[in-house]
Amino acid sequence: MPYLMGLLVAFEGVALIVLARRVELVDVMVMDRTIVMVLGLALFILGMVLFVPLFPQLQRAGERLMWRLQVGAAVTIIAISLLFLAMAAPIIIEGVGSIGKRYAVLATAQLFFLGITALVFLFYEAAQDRRKAWLEWVGILASCLVMTEGVVIFGLRGDLNIHGQLEAGPAFMTVIGIALVALGVIEVVVFNRRREGTERAIELLDWSGVAVSVVIGALGLFALTLVTSMTLDGVIYDYYWLLAAGLVPGLLGPLLDYTQTMVSDREGPTMDVGLVTTIGLLIAIPIALLL
Repeated sequence: MPYLMGLLVAFEGVALIVLARRVELVDVMVMDRTIVMVLGLALFILGMVLFVPLFPQLQRAGERLMWRLQVGAAVTIIAISLLFLAMAAPIIIEGVGSIGKRYAVLATAQLFFLGITALVFLFYEAAQDRRKAWLEWVGILASCLVMTEGVVIFGLRGDLNIHGQLEAGPAFMTVIGIALVALGVIEVVVFNRRREGTERAIELLDWSGVAVSVVIGALGLFALTLVTSMTLDGVIYDYYWLLAAGLVPGLLGPLLDYTQTMVSDREGPTMDVGLVTTIGLLIAIPIALLL
């Protein structure tokens, strides 16, 4: 995964270099063509740092050093994406036209996803059991998606009016976004630490994983009960934006619940509660849409 994510980041860097234009983040900053090219070059270099250790010759040259360089590259990619998410604004591209804030945030969030996925999998040690390893892989990827939705909501923060349902300020979306990132981080910790510690600590992790998954799913269900058009900072969003915002955690919650339950492979209350809550969260999705 780190190699694939690095290759995708490098491709994005090349695209920025080739398509470099003057870019204005409305009311925030202006980047001329040279700055955009430098940013593209930086992304290309960071992506290649993640990708090149795939070659055995480089691994033999200094495996530990290359791993540290990869971690540094992933952290830098995440930092760049968070910086632009913090400055999220509509974009005007010379010769292209204007791009709404929503699309600018989505474009930056996918860079965050590439960076966080690479970073998380650099620390992942696959289970000996091949089936468990695949379940862990799916669960960790789902955790990264939860964090990515969190940064999307954070990037879109503004004065929110869900027509006839809810009105809130930027602080509301900021809190929800940070909460989803935190929940995703906890899920990653649960997957990566399950094979460490005492029996009691592992059991506590199992219960924590179930609880966090239920919270993620519940947040998605809450959003699904509100599905309608909305206005954000004076811009009208069709209903499918809120539908997507609810379906992502609404589906990832039970997926995480199921994968953690199966990976733990523990007969007893944890297994029973995990399976029951997984089924319950899935059944609740159509019900929430009908409310």
